[in-house]
Amino acid sequence: MRCGIFRISLRACILWKRKKNMQTAGKQKKKRDNSSRIRSGAAALCAALLLLLPGCGAASDGQAAEQQAALSGGALQDGQMSEMQMAEQQENGGSPTEEMAEPGEGQTPDGTLSVTFLDVGQGNAVLVEQGGAYMLIDGGNRDYSSFVVSYLKEQGVEELAYVIASHYDADHLNGVVGALHAFSCGQVLAPDYVTDTRVYESFERVIKEQDIALAYPAVGDTYTLGDASFTVVCPKAYDPKEDNDNSVGIRLVYGDTSFLICGDAGKAEEQVMLDSGVTLESDVYLASHHGSEGSSSEAFMRAVSPTAVVVSAGAGNSYGHPTRTVLDRVKACGAALYRTDLQGTITVTSDGTSLSWSVDATQDYRDGDEVAAGAADTTGTSGAADTAGSAAQASSGGETAAGGTADVTGEYVLNTNTKKFHRSSCSSVAQMSPENKAAFSGSREELIAAGYDPCKRCNP
Repeated sequence: MRCGIFRISLRACILWKRKKNMQTAGKQKKKRDNSSRIRSGAAALCAALLLLLPGCGAASDGQAAEQQAALSGGALQDGQMSEMQMAEQQENGGSPTEEMAEPGEGQTPDGTLSVTFLDVGQGNAVLVEQGGAYMLIDGGNRDYSSFVVSYLKEQGVEELAYVIASHYDADHLNGVVGALHAFSCGQVLAPDYVTDTRVYESFERVIKEQDIALAYPAVGDTYTLGDASFTVVCPKAYDPKEDNDNSVGIRLVYGDTSFLICGDAGKAEEQVMLDSGVTLESDVYLASHHGSEGSSSEAFMRAVSPTAVVVSAGAGNSYGHPTRTVLDRVKACGAALYRTDLQGTITVTSDGTSLSWSVDATQDYRDGDEVAAGAADTTGTSGAADTAGSAAQASSGGETAAGGTADVTGEYVLNTNTKKFHRSSCSSVAQMSPENKAAFSGSREELIAAGYDPCKRCNP
């Protein structure tokens, strides 16, 4: 009789304990201490019952395993599922071998992700939105700063969760400064190097004045934006002499769709990415450096294997962007082509599985020089052109014009801080701090021998 009472009491104790565990499963950590005390109390009660009834005889194998599980607070060994466990699982509507999936695991995201490539002429600016959270990647040149701010306001943006300054060239950074003045920002991600331009000084100033969190991300760092996430893919290291290859690049993922955006990263940094083994394959690739021949190498394009390539460049720009070489590579990989210089602002929307575009892909494969020269379209029908934002060209966009030649001798302006020399007409000269500026008359060979590097923007 006593043994029967004991077994009933012990079974009730175990059942009560398991139900308590189920009730407390998944709650916040601060409540786990209470759950632990409940389990400890249950175990102590069961142990006391065993001690009080030593003469009840041995339990069956299944009961012994069940008692041991109750006392240890653990689970039964594989294959040792008691009748009571099966009854509990059936009551909860699950099969005996069913496991609860992690939230979102194997599920299509609920909602959409939008990625907008703003037409900022010869520059970059990308607005990303998911679940009411916004991220701005670059902001174009000074001429387009007000356009970027106005566009964001039209979209209902009040706060930016992230702002990424890919690097500190004016055609990427000016609009970032404007946006930071206009909107509150959760965190700025930027490359870990310094330059002496006025726009960089403005960038530093607004970060400090508004006490914005600033991070210098490393390859592999991952962030979330609503139900989307993005991982830093470059640069592996920061080099103060290589502005473009310092670009912070990310791979943005939403469900089964992905986007690769790497600022002005060139072939050298692309090779570093290839060698590092980071995941590059993406559905949409924003052609680095506006479609410059110095980016989007053949090997890199094979690794990315995009279904669509977006080129952000100014209509009729003097740099030849996008170049014939890059356009041929886009065509060779079978990707659809989208161009802000011909189609204006472009938005792509993802439901986590498929992509939809605000414009049709263009069949216009004229390079930047051909567009600038007004060459007839002999390669097919061009996409819908909306070049209102491309009318004004950013002459100080931080680029080196195609076909530029260097003077053997002449008047140069030195930056004594960065150890670079410039043409007097270079846009960087006007942005230098006076204390770092020095005039030089002589040959470029003399300057190189003295440890100075030619500016990559004006190619002196």
